[in-house]
Amino acid sequence: MKTKELIQLMQNEFDSGKSLQAIYEKYKSDNIKEKKLAYMVSSLKDNSLIQKYKTANNILIGIMVVITIITVFASYGIGLDVTPDSAIYWTIFSIIPLLFLYGFIKVNFQAYLIYIVLSFSQFSNSFKDFGADPMTDIIGLAVSLSIIAFVWFLKMKLFPYMGFLSPKKNSDKQYLVAVNS
Repeated sequence: MKTKELIQLMQNEFDSGKSLQAIYEKYKSDNIKEKKLAYMVSSLKDNSLIQKYKTANNILIGIMVVITIITVFASYGIGLDVTPDSAIYWTIFSIIPLLFLYGFIKVNFQAYLIYIVLSFSQFSNSFKDFGADPMTDIIGLAVSLSIIAFVWFLKMKLFPYMGFLSPKKNSDKQYLVAVNS
């Protein structure tokens, strides 16, 4: 069975009331590596957590809509400076925030994770001309850090058994999803 189909099957079982621990135990004997299985089970969507943090996620979606609109206009301007055929640039630069927006709407663990990783990887660019206009730089930096922290907060709340990149373990080196859910 393909990974995507297996995750969908696990999600259906979880939605029908099976615990994460029961799902983990059920598939433990199916020749799936323990870490991969823990990752798949830990990243399942919990509808009760989605409802609990719905307002926060909707705020994030609103922020991403604003970022997408700003990106569309900025990329259109950049495209006009580079070439008269700016539709290509406009499309390319607009796809990235749209993908994040889609991932946040679908409450996809990977969307939250990739947003955080990409934001941190581009964070050093914020300091290139830092100080040319200190107030604008500080405000931009504060907004960026706030959005990253907010996405991180939501990732931790919506997927409590996931660490930063992998499933959490307890002090006995067992995956939390296998013992606490």
